[in-house]
Amino acid sequence: MNGLECFLDGFKLIRRPGLRRYFVIPIIINALVLTGLVAVSYTHFGGWVELIMGWFPDWMVALYWLVWGIALSVLLVLILFVFTFVANIMASPFNAVLSIRVEQALTGSVPVSTVSPWLILPRSMVRELGKLLYVLPRLLGLLLITIIPVVNMVAPFLWGLFGAWMMSIQYTDYAADSNDVSFGELKLKLGSRKLDALMFGLPAYLLLTIPIVNLILMPVGVAGGTRFWVEHLRQPTNN
Repeated sequence: MNGLECFLDGFKLIRRPGLRRYFVIPIIINALVLTGLVAVSYTHFGGWVELIMGWFPDWMVALYWLVWGIALSVLLVLILFVFTFVANIMASPFNAVLSIRVEQALTGSVPVSTVSPWLILPRSMVRELGKLLYVLPRLLGLLLITIIPVVNMVAPFLWGLFGAWMMSIQYTDYAADSNDVSFGELKLKLGSRKLDALMFGLPAYLLLTIPIVNLILMPVGVAGGTRFWVEHLRQPTNN
């Protein structure tokens, strides 16, 4: 399977008997986080847009609608990333269990970890924080590119690549973690399969922007990411 096929297989995997129970709680968590984020955004949205517009130089005031459109786009992307991060932090223990069960269903064996089963779940939450530290400087760099005239013409393309890459990291990391593969090694493994990783991550990133559909993205992504792990990343990385 290529990356796209692995992602699409996630829709089939979560419907398998024995796996359905593991995606109910992540969906509920997604719904609660999204509802809270929408409520907060509705109250402060206008102020946030004006704040982002304040980052632009004064001479661009004449291009008010263009600046407003860029500010709106940046804000929507930021909201999507906040939604993804918060939801994944809260659901990480359940996603870890889902990934283990999916790998067991695909390979016939449970991932062998040297870590106590009692530590796998809290470790998955620590990994979410590690991913945040990886994302933040790159996110800030993209924001800087987005507000620089002329250079920002390539910003939509870069946002797409960045979003696809982050989705591939996010949803393959659960299987990597349960197999005692460090975050750094996972990035090397994905780097050796860049095209497949982007093919996996791009549809996930696009679905993230679709209301209601994005509620089921998390369990689908975890299941598909585990399929991607089994298909492409389980073997030792070639140095």
